[in-house]
Amino acid sequence: MEENAPPIKERKVKQGRKRLNKEEKDKMIEEKKRQREEKRLQKEANKIQQAEKKKSAKEKAEWGSGKRALEFIVAKIDSKVIETGSIGGALLTMFSEKNLNFQMESNPIRGSILWKMVSQSDQEPSLEPYILFVLQAEEFCDLISSGKFFNHVLEARSHYPTFTICYVTHKLTKYIYDREQSQYNNSDSSNRWKRPPVEQVLSKLVTHYDRVHSKDCTNEVQVAEHVVGLTTSLAKCKFRKPLSWLSVNANGVTIPKGFVDKGQLKKNAWFMSLLAIPKVQPRFALAIWKKYSTMRSLLKVYMDPNKSNREKELLLQDLKCEDCLGEESRKVGPVCSRRVYRMLMAENGEMEAEEAVKS
Repeated sequence: MEENAPPIKERKVKQGRKRLNKEEKDKMIEEKKRQREEKRLQKEANKIQQAEKKKSAKEKAEWGSGKRALEFIVAKIDSKVIETGSIGGALLTMFSEKNLNFQMESNPIRGSILWKMVSQSDQEPSLEPYILFVLQAEEFCDLISSGKFFNHVLEARSHYPTFTICYVTHKLTKYIYDREQSQYNNSDSSNRWKRPPVEQVLSKLVTHYDRVHSKDCTNEVQVAEHVVGLTTSLAKCKFRKPLSWLSVNANGVTIPKGFVDKGQLKKNAWFMSLLAIPKVQPRFALAIWKKYSTMRSLLKVYMDPNKSNREKELLLQDLKCEDCLGEESRKVGPVCSRRVYRMLMAENGEMEAEEAVKS
């Protein structure tokens, strides 16, 4: 027994070591599993985070482009607008047909409509600087007859000092006509109706008040169309490119129906600049643009010291113009050529366009 004791003890020590090694291996395996699981979860979290960033960037891009502007605008319609008269049904129906958002609530001033742009990044969206009042004809006439109409304007201005104010009336002309006819047919009536000075009040709005407008609608559908159209315009206006002097003038040009390159008018800044020159017709602008596709190419010729001023003024006169059928039947001519030269080479930046191109 004494001789076998050491081997038994050694065997137990070895078994204990084996047990510890196994436990350590199990712990190492579990630790590796845990680390792999952490890495997997972290990878998934990173994927979700990247997807959210990508989605957010896409939403910002869409927001900046204005393509989804109509989805973000909300019309805050005072309950009085819906409850009074017959306008409410037509208004709500048209909002639903156009898939526009609206809220029924009590606005600070009764009978008003306000607008706000709501996006996922805005927690407290600000109001658009426009307020519209929808007034029944009788209500509008009563405000004028009682002398309270301009007080109403001042109240709206005090609440919203930077806003544009608009008063939309419903069947105002018909209401006044019907009341006058009724009074004419019942001349013996003791309760005589006095016609309010509607025209004078509306004229004073134009001459004495800044950013205060009015519109009379003949029926409920016209009121709804005006409100819906205004909602669409307010949604899109902030995403439009700011107009320059050239774009304002070029947008006023009347383009013939058969104009062959009509689409390029809205895309090419140089083409639009040519159109902005007074009395330069679209077909002349097209001929110049085809010969000199950039302003730089034309100015390079105008700045050539080897050419005389007369040569430069008449540089464009022989360019052929296309008619609505695409046939070259007419030249630009000396008058148009001089106009373009004098406009582009004018030395006085404060000179009016008409004065700069006078022949």
